[in-house]
Amino acid sequence: MRKAVSINKVFWILLACSFAFALATAAVAVWVTAKPFLAETHKRAVISQAKQEASRIYSVLDPSASLTVYLASEPSLLSFVIGDVTRDDAFVDRLQDTVVPENVSEFFVFDFEGSALSFHMVSTRSHSLETTSAAGELAREVLETQTLAIRTVDTYRAVNTSFQEILIAAPIMNQGFVEGVLTSVLEVDLRQDEVGPGQIAMQARIVDADDPWSADLERQDAIVVPVGKTGMQLVLNSQGTLFATIGQELVLKAIVAISAALLLPFSIFGWLGRQTILRPHAEVERSRNKLREQQKELSELASIARKAEEAILITDLETRIIWHNPAFERRSGYKAKDIIGKKPTSLLQGPETDPATRAEIRKALDAREPITVELLNYRFGSEEYWIRLSISTLFDDEGQAYGFMAISSDITDQKKYEKNLISTTSAMEWQALHDELTGLPNRRCFNVTFEKLCAEKSDEASIAIIRIDLDHFKNVNDTMGHEAGDEVLCRVAQILREEITEHDIPVRIGGDEFIVLLGKDGSLVNAQRLANNMLSRISEPMDYEGKSLSVGASFGVATEECELVEKEDLVRAADAALYIAKERGRSQVITYGPAEHDKVVEVRDVAEQIRLGLQRGEFVPFYQPQIDAQTLEVVGVEVLARWAQPNGNVVSPAGFLEVAEQLSMLTTLDAMVMNKALEDVAELEREQIALPKVSFNVTASRLSDPELLVAIDAREFKDTKVSFEILESVFLDDQPEYLDFTLDLLREKGLSIEIDDFGSGHASMISLMRVRPDVLKIDQRLVYGAPQTEVCQNMVRSIIGIAESLQISVTAEGVETYMHAEMMQSMGCQTLQGFHFAEPMSFEHLKDFLSPTEEPQRKLG
Repeated sequence: MRKAVSINKVFWILLACSFAFALATAAVAVWVTAKPFLAETHKRAVISQAKQEASRIYSVLDPSASLTVYLASEPSLLSFVIGDVTRDDAFVDRLQDTVVPENVSEFFVFDFEGSALSFHMVSTRSHSLETTSAAGELAREVLETQTLAIRTVDTYRAVNTSFQEILIAAPIMNQGFVEGVLTSVLEVDLRQDEVGPGQIAMQARIVDADDPWSADLERQDAIVVPVGKTGMQLVLNSQGTLFATIGQELVLKAIVAISAALLLPFSIFGWLGRQTILRPHAEVERSRNKLREQQKELSELASIARKAEEAILITDLETRIIWHNPAFERRSGYKAKDIIGKKPTSLLQGPETDPATRAEIRKALDAREPITVELLNYRFGSEEYWIRLSISTLFDDEGQAYGFMAISSDITDQKKYEKNLISTTSAMEWQALHDELTGLPNRRCFNVTFEKLCAEKSDEASIAIIRIDLDHFKNVNDTMGHEAGDEVLCRVAQILREEITEHDIPVRIGGDEFIVLLGKDGSLVNAQRLANNMLSRISEPMDYEGKSLSVGASFGVATEECELVEKEDLVRAADAALYIAKERGRSQVITYGPAEHDKVVEVRDVAEQIRLGLQRGEFVPFYQPQIDAQTLEVVGVEVLARWAQPNGNVVSPAGFLEVAEQLSMLTTLDAMVMNKALEDVAELEREQIALPKVSFNVTASRLSDPELLVAIDAREFKDTKVSFEILESVFLDDQPEYLDFTLDLLREKGLSIEIDDFGSGHASMISLMRVRPDVLKIDQRLVYGAPQTEVCQNMVRSIIGIAESLQISVTAEGVETYMHAEMMQSMGCQTLQGFHFAEPMSFEHLKDFLSPTEEPQRKLG
């Protein structure tokens, strides 16, 4: 037998060696012939890829250099460098509003001596000491050359890194002199992607053109290409696998071709040898090996079965147990004498065992098919446990079934975990779809349900939306505390639950806002009845800790019966009805009907016209003159927005301001009017028409807009001073943190601050002292009522007294008559504004009004 095995091995080894030797000889011949051509191809590929990499690096450096030059010209940075301001916060704000390329990591600011003043990180990466030193050296170089400079950071030390730092330094100029240097730090990624077949892996570095290391690399046959117009070079050392890859591919193809040519003779020789030498010996060896393997396998299987953790049973075709392993005894609790000859069903299964699973097992056994199920069993003593049971049929050598083998593993812990997981998941899903405070469904649950109802087409049921918003709820929180507010919300939620049916859904969508979705009976009559019932109950006083709480509610109702909007738009329709309810005094129910629909359509049409008007530039400035109370000379104008429509109508702010604010277009509208007004003032100066001051109404949000100061800085007026009028309601005691800083910045730029509508009852004296305005404009309602009521007179005198104590000028708005003008003059107002002198006028009329011929006509009476 050993002789047969030896002959078999020797035969195939000799055949394989002969075949391999022929192939190896052919491969060596091909490689020696093709090597020079492959080397030249590899060099050209390296040069091509080097140029592509240099182009990519230049595309990274160029925008970063442009950004550095642009930021170096920023006025706020110049002010910081020359010492006009001690902090560069304005430059930091400008930097935050600028889109910085992601490869720029930080900025350094140096003074005219090359000393570092500050640095600003714009990414999570921080600079090294080598970067700081190199930035300082480059800054001193730029101070001498007064031109933009680009340098690498310590090429020798960074040669093995995947990123390379590049410094871009731009001079900060002031009237032809260099006052400092702004240096940006870039990190250029030189790491190559994973090299695949046919690609080149290169070690790349960026060096300065005058770097001695560059010359050394050229002498070492490295590839050196220029990086755009930056004065730097890209050096690449090829570590490519392209040469080897192409060679391997060529040799492989040669081997394949030769293999095909040698395959026939070697195959014939192998077949003949197999038939005449190997086959007789193989047949004898196969029979003996099979017998040994079967004996070994049976021994191993028996040993494994006894040691296995899984319970194993062998039964006959009547499912009586004929063999089991020890694990089955441990798991079931029965002894061997109680097991043999019994059926598993009588030992293990009980009242809670699933009958359907048992029937499924019986069906598989009858069909002699394998089956795997999960089953509840009972141990000796009636203790429950779960198993995963796999049953297969046993067949003899002739294919006849003689029994079954069952393998089971304990999955009791897994079942407990699944049960707990299902319970936990259900609780989490409930929390995700319900409000934590009131237990009502939340907005997410409402959206899912509403979308489902909208997708269903049913002629039997109609839906309706009841939108609810509590009135004066903030007073409860402010006076009684948030605990009382939470109690009110919970009681309102309870009222909603009690009033609706099982087909309806009450929802808390946030704060003190609720929605009721009527999913079956969404008729108008039913929706109005429910809304009125809920309004009545919510309006009743609620007892809380011995105190009475009172709130109201406004209701907006929209139903499919109105046939004015699509089903999907019912929520918006209910919102519109709710808005109208609040406009009409709150604590009432408004149903979305034709009148409400017409109003919504009207607002929508106005909104569309406003959008078109902004696109066409139809919003223009009008000007109302401000008159000196003593000399009656024009001392300024207030800019007022007007809508000059194509049909010739001029619409006042009352016709568009509210809608523009709802559409978040107010900032765009203000900017358009301001820019046109600044152009008009510039034209007046060119024509030498005197205008001492121009005032703009500015909202608090507009103050934080960086484009505001950009627009003002773009217009440097010689004689006309720019003033911002800000509503008194902005200056509450809890002013935004940015307000003080913004006002200081405006004063530094020479702008004056005026408080508009002063006396409407918002600002405290402390706020007034903090703001330190230049002018107080008395609310026109006080001026208008002064001649008739003593209260208004006293209020005006008090405001003037406060202004005099703080050395603030006073302007009276709403001067409509001679009596108004005379009284405000006598009380001490320095400036008068109103229809008595002039109505708001266009720019052309303003030029006529400011002409010298108009001056004598301006009289107090």
